[in-house]
Amino acid sequence: MRYVSQKKKMIEMVLGHDGKYWILSNDTLTISAESLDELDVKLESALQPQWMEEPIEVFMTSDNEMIPDWIRPYMNHYFNRILELPLRY
Repeated sequence: MRYVSQKKKMIEMVLGHDGKYWILSNDTLTISAESLDELDVKLESALQPQWMEEPIEVFMTSDNEMIPDWIRPYMNHYFNRILELPLRY
């Protein structure tokens, strides 16, 4: 974990896709789901003890292996996303 200037905890994870499931992982956690919405809800549940203390941000970098070779030079950050937990719908 690293801390950002707003004093929010930030967790970094890698976001990939295997053709059917979105897969989000780091050294301590792996979650998969068919949709990004479902993945977000599962992540929120898995990290509940951490965000109950204070909101956290999850920085998801894209796994470039899911992008075809010919387009990778143009989309190295295309799928990156930041999710704040707890979710607010």
